[in-house]
Amino acid sequence: MKLRRLYTAAVLLLALELVLVLAALPFLPDRIPAHYNAAGAVNRWGSRYETLIFPLLMLPYGALWLGVSRLMRNSASGKIAELLLVLAGIVQFAVFDLIILYFLYADFRQAENLAALPLDLNRSLCAVSGLGLIALGNWIPKLKKPGPAGLRTPWSVKNEAVWRKCQRFGGWAMAAAGAATLLAGLLAAGAWCWLWAALALLAAGCAGTLYSWHAAKTTPG
Repeated sequence: MKLRRLYTAAVLLLALELVLVLAALPFLPDRIPAHYNAAGAVNRWGSRYETLIFPLLMLPYGALWLGVSRLMRNSASGKIAELLLVLAGIVQFAVFDLIILYFLYADFRQAENLAALPLDLNRSLCAVSGLGLIALGNWIPKLKKPGPAGLRTPWSVKNEAVWRKCQRFGGWAMAAAGAATLLAGLLAAGAWCWLWAALALLAAGCAGTLYSWHAAKTTPG
């Protein structure tokens, strides 16, 4: 039942992308900012109907993601691996919804520079991504058998005992990286928050790899 509710939430978030654009479309100016450069300044103007491109591309992507999630039920890790992928999908789709809302707002304002808007998109997305990583970190230790999801290295799949140790450590590392990403979104300015988030994820990955090697060397069997 829990998985069914999560699938429902994922589908609703995915569909919301198109619903938001269709609801806003009649009220958008005929000419909207169609592309921004790295500095956040408009470098191309276009038709309001271009706002449909992103959600229409995301619908098949989301369907594929959820389809792969369903196939994970038959993997070694079973429903837990499926659950992790569905949660990851929910985080992604929520981020996509935020992106669409932000750029619809920019379109309404006909903003020529994103720096003039009151909301910093990078910081908002970074904070949401951090919350998603914390949620995933909470579920990774529940992966009891070696499979395609989780902290998978050449050493973590040695046996089930090593695998479980590695997933506990991987869950803590992922949650710590999520907390660092959340703080980066709250404290770092602009795109700098993504640098700190990337460093946190890199540190978590390196720590997980080293720990899996250590666990394989010190665990009997």
